[in-house]
Amino acid sequence: MPREDEIALDLHGLDADNRIVRANVFAQKFRDLLSALAIADKLANGKPGFDYVITGLKLGSASVTVREKQRRRDRPKLSSIRYFEDIASAIYNGDRALERLPPNLVRSVQKLSNGVAKKFSHAEIAFEDNVIRIDDFLQRQAEVAYELATLPELKQSDQFYRGIANGSFDGILKEIDARGTMLRGKLVLSAGGLEIDCVMNKDRVPQARESFDKRVIVEGAAHYDGVSQLPVRIDVREIKIIGEAGNLLRWRGAFRSPRSEEIEDEDW
Repeated sequence: MPREDEIALDLHGLDADNRIVRANVFAQKFRDLLSALAIADKLANGKPGFDYVITGLKLGSASVTVREKQRRRDRPKLSSIRYFEDIASAIYNGDRALERLPPNLVRSVQKLSNGVAKKFSHAEIAFEDNVIRIDDFLQRQAEVAYELATLPELKQSDQFYRGIANGSFDGILKEIDARGTMLRGKLVLSAGGLEIDCVMNKDRVPQARESFDKRVIVEGAAHYDGVSQLPVRIDVREIKIIGEAGNLLRWRGAFRSPRSEEIEDEDW
């Protein structure tokens, strides 16, 4: 994971491109990230307080890490990376006060997701203790956030609950994409067979890869959009695999009769 003053961007290519990232797409997304950080810096500190230096480039991948470097001797009030993380997290989580977010920074997050599933498969932005997946879900969340930030009078009256709630869900976990840190799957619910989008951090949920195509109970933060009673995404914190065949060795000796034990004793 990056340091406190760093942010990492990691892109993943389309299947049509053999999962290799196009150079111009990576360059554009890197520019979008730097632009977003510059906007966050100015909003947080009133004027530019940081430059950004590259501290990591992974060979053979579209992954880059950048670090803040203060411009002047007097340290800026706030970290642009931390401020950007707060805004991006609020957008991803569908914060209840989206209309209060700075529209230009919301727009920058939206730009990061532009072209997802068309020019690149998905991406990740990693902070010191947080990873946000850039995919179609974030794209929808950013569109809603930008609309509310620029036209708060259009705030929707939700039919159902909108927000995040912790929950547990039972079903079969199907793999969609297991690349990167944030794995993505679909949970096919045992009751009704409906599907819920799931993402899981492989570093925090070590059994994630072994859980695909198995019946599980997933626990985590469920995102509700106010349109459906079911969540549209679950950020998985824990997976419990259920219904697996037990190891037959544990039954050894369980069905012995008292007479068989007597015979064994006599043999000794």
